Amino acid sequence: MGKCTILNFGKNAGQKKRDPRIDELRQMGLQRVWLEVAEAIGVDNFLMMWRILDSDQASICDDGRLLMPIRNYRTFLRYQRNRYIESLDSMGHKPPEIQKKLKDQLCEQISIRHISKIIQRD
Repeated sequence: MGKCTILNFGKNAGQKKRDPRIDELRQMGLQRVWLEVAEAIGVDNFLMMWRILDSDQASICDDGRLLMPIRNYRTFLRYQRNRYIESLDSMGHKPPEIQKKLKDQLCEQISIRHISKIIQRD
């Protein structure tokens, strides 16, 4: 059985030279997770994102830190999986076929009952 992941966000994806501004961000005390984001998307994109997030006054705490309310990544994956289920249903696939495709392609074991609920919600 092959790998069930479609997206490739690995450290080796599109390897580039390390941006020296990462060290500047580290020196100014940026948290580790934000340093990882800056390395993953590039410092210019990170700075643009930071500027946009900083412009939302509702996200700024009294002590000047940014409060970043964001749903967990699993929410996005579940949403995409549910759209895939709906798409397969619209193409005429029955819940047992959908269940097999989810297991084979996404390595997800979901009950036929749950698949049917997702289809009915649409």
